[in-house]
Amino acid sequence: MAPEKQPFSLYIHIPYCVSKCPYCDFNVHVVSKIPEREYGAALLRELEVYARSDHWRGRGLKSVFFGGGTPSTFSPQSIGRILEQARSLFPFTEDVEVTLEANPEKEDQKHFSAYRSCGVNRLSLGVQSFQPRLLKFLGRLHSADESREALRVIRQVGFRNFSLDLIYGSPGQSLADLQADLAEALSFQPPHLSAYNLTIEEGTPFHHQLNAGRIRPLPEDEEIAMAELIEETLSRSGLERYEISNYARPGWQSRHNSNYWQGGDYLGIGAGAHSYVSCEGNSVFGLRWHDERNPARYMEMVKREGTAVAESESVGLAKAAAEFMFVGLRMMNGVSTDDFSGRFGKRPEEFYPQIGAWVEEGLMEARGGAVRLTRRGVLVSNSIFVNFV
Repeated sequence: MAPEKQPFSLYIHIPYCVSKCPYCDFNVHVVSKIPEREYGAALLRELEVYARSDHWRGRGLKSVFFGGGTPSTFSPQSIGRILEQARSLFPFTEDVEVTLEANPEKEDQKHFSAYRSCGVNRLSLGVQSFQPRLLKFLGRLHSADESREALRVIRQVGFRNFSLDLIYGSPGQSLADLQADLAEALSFQPPHLSAYNLTIEEGTPFHHQLNAGRIRPLPEDEEIAMAELIEETLSRSGLERYEISNYARPGWQSRHNSNYWQGGDYLGIGAGAHSYVSCEGNSVFGLRWHDERNPARYMEMVKREGTAVAESESVGLAKAAAEFMFVGLRMMNGVSTDDFSGRFGKRPEEFYPQIGAWVEEGLMEARGGAVRLTRRGVLVSNSIFVNFV
């Protein structure tokens, strides 16, 4: 099927939060009053304009993801209107996945049932930890008890599909802390779990604290031990690692994120949202753009022009191939040799001769029609990924 006929994924960015976590470098804004009605209207208008464009007109929609920020700061009525608009503009596939990120606070919990009623069929819950001191360090406003109650409510209101996020590698965290978090998370039998290594991004409060010597990262060997503990613990419980930071029971992988990792097309609407569409051409293999990041300017641009594109670029052969490798190698299945050569005209090893050296070092394997990282390669994946960035 030609790229322009294949189903795509829709990302909807809601940039507002009650507070900003000290590790967060996303496009997040804390305001005294969230302009839910005005921002929602801008999303609806932007979506309608894109539905008439050549890239998206008439294509099926296989996943919708409300991310942020904190999408659950918006009412179920607003989320429902956006989903109703999307469904009227694009044919939803039969097994469409509709995810909404939420926090465990009591205020969020009150709306879980209504979110399900308006069309959300998957919640992604930002638990991060069940340890009070770690939640405080991470700047989270919810308590461990609220996380426990939120996970119970998710089940009670009928969500079969949900995910919870954990963060590991915080300064001062021990293996015992992590083991306790994993045990508690597994007690709720999640079909999906994401475990993210705390990274200190430039410009964040944690970055300033690190430079000032107020926090000290865990030694690398401790972080590796934590990563190994996560994989061993989750795999014993039936959660298979399918991507570097993501684990799922068979059949419950995130379809939306998998579309990113498999090089699929996606449309992003909202302040700072990114979009990508693949092309079939001699020199241009893809188009990428992102919206204005500032929510107020985003809303003004959409009201005036219908869209709010801040920057766009054409993606040539070399960059498209590198990005396909970078995202594909995040998945445990790796990069299909046939898919790669079908898109770019050569096998991965012909583009990247260093693959042979990585195979010899035991960091990568090339078999079964795919190139993938080994378990050892996953532990040092960043040193490999820099070759494709």
